[in-house]
Amino acid sequence: MAHLDITVPVRWTDLDAYGHVNNAAVVRLLEEARIAAFWSPSDEQIERGAVRRPSQLDLFDATSPLLTLIASQRLEYHRPIEYLREGALVRMWVPRVGGASFDVDYRLLRADDPDGAYPYVSARTTIVVVEREQGRASRLSDEVRVLLDQYTDEPLEFRG
Repeated sequence: MAHLDITVPVRWTDLDAYGHVNNAAVVRLLEEARIAAFWSPSDEQIERGAVRRPSQLDLFDATSPLLTLIASQRLEYHRPIEYLREGALVRMWVPRVGGASFDVDYRLLRADDPDGAYPYVSARTTIVVVEREQGRASRLSDEVRVLLDQYTDEPLEFRG
């Protein structure tokens, strides 16, 4: 399976009154993993120790003429997420690349479950590429398609 594994910290403040990671915090964990996987740090950030990953799309950053906007998200919770001091392992892959959008599928796992036998969450985010100035969708470049193709795999199957 072609995928990216990103470990994200689970903070004490992510927990709810039941001692589990709150559903809104789960969305943030997925977002942090997606940004780490696909957004490029600036040269200045790299000098300060930021990690440069081969999956990062150099076309998208905070000042780029192209934006990546979230069109939709779907999450299915399989079991409660306890406080994970070691962080959560977010496994990501790209099941679909469209004209101006692509999907990212996720499994949120424990680090000691790299086979994904007991996922906490399965999720999908649809990302649309938009021109900053005009506010309209922009076709994905061949460069972006080639990079995304390296992480393409079968889509998740969701319940009902």
